[in-house]
Amino acid sequence: MPIQVGDILGDYKVTGVLGRGGMGKVYRVRNLVSDREEAMKVVLPDLSEDAALADRFLREIKVHASLQHPNIAGLHTALRIESRLVMIMELIEGVSLEEMLRHGPIAIPSAVQYLHQILTALAFAHDHGVIHRDIKPANILIASSGIVKLTDFGIARAAGSSHMTGRGLAVGTLAYMSPEQIRATEVDARSDIYSLGILTYEMVTGVHPIQADTEHAMMNAQLSVTPPGPASVNPHVPQALSAAIMRALAKDPNQRFQTALEFRAALRDTGQPDAPVPVTVAPPPAPSATAVRTPELAELEARLSRSIGPIAGRLVATAARRYSTISEIRQALAAEIDDPIERAAFLKPAAGAKTDPAATVTMPVRPPTAPVVFDPALLDRMAQALAIHIGPIAKVVVSRAARSARSGEELQNTLAAEISSEPDRQRFLAAIRSIA
Repeated sequence: MPIQVGDILGDYKVTGVLGRGGMGKVYRVRNLVSDREEAMKVVLPDLSEDAALADRFLREIKVHASLQHPNIAGLHTALRIESRLVMIMELIEGVSLEEMLRHGPIAIPSAVQYLHQILTALAFAHDHGVIHRDIKPANILIASSGIVKLTDFGIARAAGSSHMTGRGLAVGTLAYMSPEQIRATEVDARSDIYSLGILTYEMVTGVHPIQADTEHAMMNAQLSVTPPGPASVNPHVPQALSAAIMRALAKDPNQRFQTALEFRAALRDTGQPDAPVPVTVAPPPAPSATAVRTPELAELEARLSRSIGPIAGRLVATAARRYSTISEIRQALAAEIDDPIERAAFLKPAAGAKTDPAATVTMPVRPPTAPVVFDPALLDRMAQALAIHIGPIAKVVVSRAARSARSGEELQNTLAAEISSEPDRQRFLAAIRSIA
């Protein structure tokens, strides 16, 4: 039987779905004994009788159990529930690098800080004899505090997935595989460094360094194509960082950094911040007939992001569904900027921009009155209900919406607007109105 939200498995109640891979699915659960919120990773039912994949999952459990580190997602316990192999993991409130990269390149200081933490986690794993072999954006989670968590040690993709060259031949994600993995030869720590080099290139440029139309072409490119330096793609990338990334991408393992700590040492002169960078990012809603992305909206998003960060994409998309003119959208978005000087600058059309044909249509910016104070327990329940539809970023979305909502009804409608499916939106509204 498929696992559904609301099901009780052993001592755990399923409260949401966090993600799905080729072999397993991850659920948000609540321990009925301790009342702790956790993540449950379960082998998919159609693979549960596959001895090879079950063995791989068991190996991951044992490997993960040996890696207790602040930058590695914590394993709380492992058990069997209804003949399913289950891992009970640390619940990480935040987003993956895969979600962040949908918005384009990451600011250099943030990218370097994330890279520093990933390398710290890899150094620890390598020192314990563990090679990750599947470094990619989806396996890097950024908690809302800015702490990086490395996840998924050794889970294979299902047969037939475009991310795998063939079970038993090469394990990993083709777009991030090292040349050694492509050749299915012995790999060591330097293979993870190559994969991380690709990931870092993508973080600072917004472009994948190896481009190909087919799996075969991608394999050949990983073996032979050297991309242009990141600094030539994004001039804001420091030369020292660009050179470090290119060294990590050397086709010959002997020409790369030989250890994760050596790679980390090369970051000293790249403007690394002293503390983790807090995350307030969310993936944008699916486009709809009333929220079509235009050059004007893209310009608003770019300007808004300078004040409030990558969550600007979601706010612009939501405003575009509510209002009919650029002027109205601009006025509504200005209310999200706390600094009055930045707000005033945002309200002015960008230099060289075409005159807004609806510039005379305005919507007053909310006055700086005291916001409504919502019960934190209620906000937590709303975040749990919203997470079923938009994932773990729900907590950040609820927190931001609660800061500006002037009533409970406005808050409910604002959160519902984040859900692209009308039936799901109505189910969400019914759920939160029953707990409000």
